[in-house]
Amino acid sequence: MTFAPRPLTLRTADVNLPPSGLAGLAGGLRPSAAWIRQGHGLLGLGEALRVSASGPRRFQQLDAAWRQITAEQSDLTGFVSVSFSAASEYESLLTVPAVLLRSDESGARLQVVEETGKDLRSMLAEHGLVLEDGALRLAAPELPQVPPAALGPGTQTSAQYLSAVAAGLSAIDSGTVEKLVLARDVVVSADAALPAGPLLARLAADYPQTWTYRVGQMIGATPEMLMQLRGERLFSRVLAGTVDHDAPAESLLTDHKQHREHDLAVASLMDQLAPLTESLQAPADPRLLELPNVYHLASDVTGVLAHQDDGALPSPLEVAEAAHPTAAVCGTPTAAAGQLIEQLEGLDRGPFSGPVGWLDAAGNAEFGIALRGGVLESDGRRVRLYAGAGIVAGSDPDAELAETESKLRPMLSALGARQTASG
Repeated sequence: MTFAPRPLTLRTADVNLPPSGLAGLAGGLRPSAAWIRQGHGLLGLGEALRVSASGPRRFQQLDAAWRQITAEQSDLTGFVSVSFSAASEYESLLTVPAVLLRSDESGARLQVVEETGKDLRSMLAEHGLVLEDGALRLAAPELPQVPPAALGPGTQTSAQYLSAVAAGLSAIDSGTVEKLVLARDVVVSADAALPAGPLLARLAADYPQTWTYRVGQMIGATPEMLMQLRGERLFSRVLAGTVDHDAPAESLLTDHKQHREHDLAVASLMDQLAPLTESLQAPADPRLLELPNVYHLASDVTGVLAHQDDGALPSPLEVAEAAHPTAAVCGTPTAAAGQLIEQLEGLDRGPFSGPVGWLDAAGNAEFGIALRGGVLESDGRRVRLYAGAGIVAGSDPDAELAETESKLRPMLSALGARQTASG
């Protein structure tokens, strides 16, 4: 872990946003962090603090750093992205933006974090914003454009992914696992840097029911809430079981295979959160969630956190560590599924399918699962996109490959990259 605390000064102000809201502002800026749903949420610019961690203690390391940071400054909000695997070469991150915009139904608020007494307007200008009479607007009238992008192969070809699914089905038949989630990647390349702001704006506009996010180099629009905390109250949305819009929605509600996949995901989350909660409830049957590209089986889990021996509630990162990974992104049993993922996927998921979101000093948080997204690579001209499918007894490899194609669609559409079959 790398972290060097330093004194910070906070300035806050109520502001008015343009009619386009947070997503519209994002389209003309270079956001370092974002969490937007149905027009509201959080948008971060620049970085005042960054903490990185890796390995099996990455959750604990980030948690310890956050406790230290908020002991000095209790009004901060941080953004978090944690790698799927403890063995990942990608760093897990906790960042505090230099400029944070928060929007909800009651209005918008600006928070600036700084080390020295810089002029507020000049600091905002550095990030492309103008503040006049309490109203924020973009300094540049012209929005950056997403350059033409081309879709290329990832770590595995489609044929190799089909072979991996077949191997996963063999492991299920032998009783090694009940469920296995296998992911694949593709790479989108452009001749110029891919701007995060317009990508976020497009995702937020096209998928308003999802949580559009950016933390570090991970960007996407997830429909799945790992856990939301408001004090002691916990909420989680489990998604497992998916069909494309080409299929009738009702088929999802009557498909035994899809229900089995969903039930395993709900059960794993309930089992993992039980030690940290005094009550936890899930609906008897899932409901149908419609997104612009797919239908999902969805269950909303609610609960109350249990106080620990010292009287305190578990921290957001403690809850996230307990919840991750669920069967929705890994499999059942977790350890055996994790080993098979390493053997069969042939890739480092990095932050894909790990927790992503925000937390504050009061213990409130929203961590989604980093799905329907990708990682912007170091040169800024490439983004590696990921998608996965849940494999259970009765799964058809071709149907699972088609499911990953559906799940790649949001990012490919935002990038303007045409989806074609890979070899």
